[in-house]
This record gives sequence, C-alpha cells and structure tokens, in this order.
Amino acid sequence: MSLIERDLELLIERRSFTHVFQPIFHLGNRQIIAYESLLRCQMVSSPEILFQRAKSLGKLYELDMVSIFKALNEFSMYQGNNGKSEYMISLNVFPSTIIISSFPDELLRLVNKTGLIPQQIILEVNESERVEKLELMNTNICRLKEMGFFVALDDVGKGAYPLSILLEMKADIVKLDRYFSKDLAKEPKKQSAILGMMQMFKDSKIILEGIETEEDLRMAKFLGVMYGQGYYLARPMKL
Repeated sequence: MSLIERDLELLIERRSFTHVFQPIFHLGNRQIIAYESLLRCQMVSSPEILFQRAKSLGKLYELDMVSIFKALNEFSMYQGNNGKSEYMISLNVFPSTIIISSFPDELLRLVNKTGLIPQQIILEVNESERVEKLELMNTNICRLKEMGFFVALDDVGKGAYPLSILLEMKADIVKLDRYFSKDLAKEPKKQSAILGMMQMFKDSKIILEGIETEEDLRMAKFLGVMYGQGYYLARPMKL
C-alpha cells in the first residue's frame, strides 16, 4: 500500500501502530538484560516502508519521535505492572533525528514523562540512513551520554557505514550484524572476524544479533561474546 501524505499524518496523529519487543540476553546466565523495541503497523508490509515514506514526505523526525514515545510508554506500563525496573529498552533512532539540536532535551522530556530514567535507555543508531553530519551527530551523542543515555551502533559489519565513522562514534554498545551469527559454529572466518571486532571495539559491550541455533550460541559464548539476541533465544513479542 502506498501512503499519501494525509494517510501518514493521520497515522502519526492517531499513533496507528504498535511495538513488539525482542529480548537481549546475557549469554552466560541466559538472563534478559534489555528489550529491543520494533515498530509494527498493519498499514504497511514492513516498518522500513513506513519510515522510507515518512522520509520522502519530510515526516521522518515526527514519526521517529512519536514511535519512541509510544515504545517508552508501552515499556513503562509493562515494568509498572510487573514491579520490575532493572530492564533496559533499546530504541532504533535515525541519524537525521539524532542531529536535531533539540533532540537530546526532547528525548529527556519524553523519558521523564514515562517515569523511566536515561540509564535504562539504549539508542541504536539506525544503519539504514547515511550519516550526513558526523560532527554534529557526535556532539549530540556526547550530550546524550552526559545525560545518562547509552548509544549503540546497529548491524555493524553489514557495510552501511565506513569503519572510520564507526570508530568516530565511540558507542557504548556495538551490535554485530546477524551475518556473523549464521553458521558461526562452522565458519572459522566469521569466528576470526568476531574476535577482531571484539578487539577493535574493546571499550564497548558487544551484542551478537541473529543467533538461531544452539551450536552458534555455544560458539559465540566460546569466543567470549557476552550478549546476544535472536530467534533461538526469543522472538519479538508483545509485552
């Protein structure tokens, strides 16, 4: 379905979408440490189509912020109902959103409204959009980290960003693309690549995405990967 501008405006205004949440695990004890929020909308076949359309109509920042707030609200209600506050929530954010000068203060305002705290929030820099203004983005990333937020690089190794940009961002967390977890137990080159990236980003926590078999999970743990995510561990779900 092709969304015209009015359709998109109504979708944003009415928040006609929801979120599912995929757990992120500590691989050593198989305990959940965080949930990644993933947007779902019945009006489109995939969230990528929705965000691409929003970008073409100049509505990406607006959609990004409404999605962030709704995910925070859903997560806050879940924690309140279960009496748990130790979990973190990981939110996908576009680079063009991060570079908006008001974004850090606006995000903090939204977080405060839900009763969460910045130290519970991981911001995953979405790899599907080119980084146009690296210096400005790094300035806001520093502000966000000073406020207590954590910053993650998403899908590292997929090739979306040059290595120089990845190193410049100085992220707290690096999420390795699912390419590396697929058949990891059988492919020594992928094992070596993961070891190399763990050394390269030794000051960051590493999360391996896309773990789908027990064999690949065992190999990830053997290599020293501490955190993981994937269908073998848990599928995205409503909270």
